Amino acid sequence: MVGWPGGALRLVQTRHRGEGPSRVVQAPGAGLARAQLVRTRDVGEAREVFSRVYAGATLEPMRDAPFACALEVVSFGATRVVKGDWTGGGQASLSDLGEHYVLSLSAGGVSAGDHAGEPFRVVPGRRGALFSPGRSCVLDVDAEFHGRTLVIDRGVLDAHFATLTGTAPRGPICFEVALDLEDGPGRTVHEVAELFRREIEPPWASPMLLSALRGALFTSLLVHTRHNQSASLDAPQPRVAPACVRKAEEYMAAHAAEPVDLADVVAAAGVPERSLRAAFVACRGMPPMDFLRLRRFELARGHLAEPSADTSVAGVVAALGLGHPGRFSIEYKRRFGESPSETLSAGRAAAGLPRLQPRRRAGMAR
Repeated sequence: MVGWPGGALRLVQTRHRGEGPSRVVQAPGAGLARAQLVRTRDVGEAREVFSRVYAGATLEPMRDAPFACALEVVSFGATRVVKGDWTGGGQASLSDLGEHYVLSLSAGGVSAGDHAGEPFRVVPGRRGALFSPGRSCVLDVDAEFHGRTLVIDRGVLDAHFATLTGTAPRGPICFEVALDLEDGPGRTVHEVAELFRREIEPPWASPMLLSALRGALFTSLLVHTRHNQSASLDAPQPRVAPACVRKAEEYMAAHAAEPVDLADVVAAAGVPERSLRAAFVACRGMPPMDFLRLRRFELARGHLAEPSADTSVAGVVAALGLGHPGRFSIEYKRRFGESPSETLSAGRAAAGLPRLQPRRRAGMAR
């Protein structure tokens, strides 16, 4: 059967009529444990165990069909591989996946269903499904179905996302449900998941190897499947600036309102001019003095957006050494999408200052 997550999936022991107790075996390695959760032909017993193991999930076998259900799990920390076999077909449903991500694959037989309004099919080697936390799921399976499912606690996948991006995810990561295992990215996810599953099942499984494979699996899921926070992973990661660039930036930030020149910046950075220029172009996409000019434009915008009673565009331009006011206005509008006088007017209005009266042209009648 499929590997629905739930509180009882923490490898609790259960008894089964006619089959003896389930086997719970602690593997020789930190965080590894194995359990046979149920193996039965009794529908009532299967329903009871299924509901307890998967936090209220319901199980409805197909009527008038031979029935058998077997469920085993191998756990490695907060990641579990569930091996489930279902004979007779039927339907399983769960109102809430809780705090878990589920990758549903098949080693034989087809399943199909709906996850929070998104349809999916699980076909061996061709289609899989990715289920996200806090969502419902209904699943119909063939008369013979052999599920191979990975269950991942939300906390560990969210932490891996933060490691890759430098920021925590904004709420649950919600994956697109349908997963094509035959195209490039989906095939990679499938291959990594299968490798992790093959390595976790033998009794000689190595926790060190599993830890590395689990990281590869998490990365593959996050970068090779689409979800609501893919943009954070698609964005190019910022390059770490060398020390000379950081020193120059700190100096320019502190002295942007002063008449500094390139020689001053080079002296503050402590490297030759050619080296500093090359480092700035590589890390910031512009030479250091262009960066200083950008910083001065940002300061100018700040002065205009939060003006005092006597703030003027010409005064800000002169104070920051930004050249001719006309050329400044053209470049300012290109950078910020509005003229400096528009920024100043909005700033004065926000501060409760009276609007500036337009200057009279020479020769106009008084």
